[in-house]
Amino acid sequence: MKTLKYLLLAMAVMMLGLASCVKDLDFDGEQTDPLLVVNGVQQVGQPARLSVEKSKFFLDAGTDFRVKDVAVDLYVNGAFKESLQVRDSIMCDIFYEINEYGEEIEVQEPIYAFNYCEGQYLLCEGDHLRFEVHSSEFETATIELNLPEAPTVLSFDMVGVDSVESGIKFSFMIDDPAGADYYNLKCINPNGSMYSFYSEDPVFVDPMGLGAEELVGESGYYGYGLYNVFTDTYFNGKPYTVYFEVFSGEYVSGEQFTIEVSRVDESLYQYKKTYDAYQESDPNGMIGMFSEPVQVYSNVENAVGVVCAQSKPVVKTIVLNKEK
Repeated sequence: MKTLKYLLLAMAVMMLGLASCVKDLDFDGEQTDPLLVVNGVQQVGQPARLSVEKSKFFLDAGTDFRVKDVAVDLYVNGAFKESLQVRDSIMCDIFYEINEYGEEIEVQEPIYAFNYCEGQYLLCEGDHLRFEVHSSEFETATIELNLPEAPTVLSFDMVGVDSVESGIKFSFMIDDPAGADYYNLKCINPNGSMYSFYSEDPVFVDPMGLGAEELVGESGYYGYGLYNVFTDTYFNGKPYTVYFEVFSGEYVSGEQFTIEVSRVDESLYQYKKTYDAYQESDPNGMIGMFSEPVQVYSNVENAVGVVCAQSKPVVKTIVLNKEK
């Protein structure tokens, strides 16, 4: 008991010592002006959609990023097509509290507000799009992109089931044309959310970023970072079979989920690639403090953000036949 008392006393003294080391520092640098931020994925067969907001200074505590007087014009193949409808979009955090009558009530607290813009014209394969984003707060921002063709998927197979890890193994063969192409792989459950997947297929790794272990084939998990976007650098201009495994947890016979393969433009690939590198070079991280800072890719003129193009996906619905 005496030993425990001394130990508690030593811990108390240590905590007081650590508390005395904390010091508040005043920030005396210049506050940066907000930037216009535009993001969105434009998909064949869907209306144009953009999110518009403004950046905030890193010391600001506000959650309202809406921009005043936003107007977005869409030009298709060089001709004005429409002005997107603009509305406020507010994301809320939901929690529960007890009212004066002892009843549990739901309370919503706004945590993020931005401008959401959507058109009515259904985008077509091969369309050349030009967006002009106007606001009284910023210069006009412009974005131009082309909508790609759908990929040619030659086959889609369920390779096997891992009963121990509750994983389902798949493959698909893609017929890749000559030239640089970029693809997106999604695994979606019946609720509409995405499954994660694992793959040791080298297409999911940037060849220029391979370390020693990957080069000699000893790497384990390839799916990190650019997990669902890959380029045809490894198989340009010829058919190639991609292998991956979906982890769906506990599932029952008859359950369905969907796998989508689509072609995307280079901007989405470059954004994911540079954002992944930015995360690794984060100066707040143990490794990042020794790294050069990385600029995240943006294709928006007079603003920041990324607006990418995506083809109509090739869709495969899987019906499981495994008992729970």
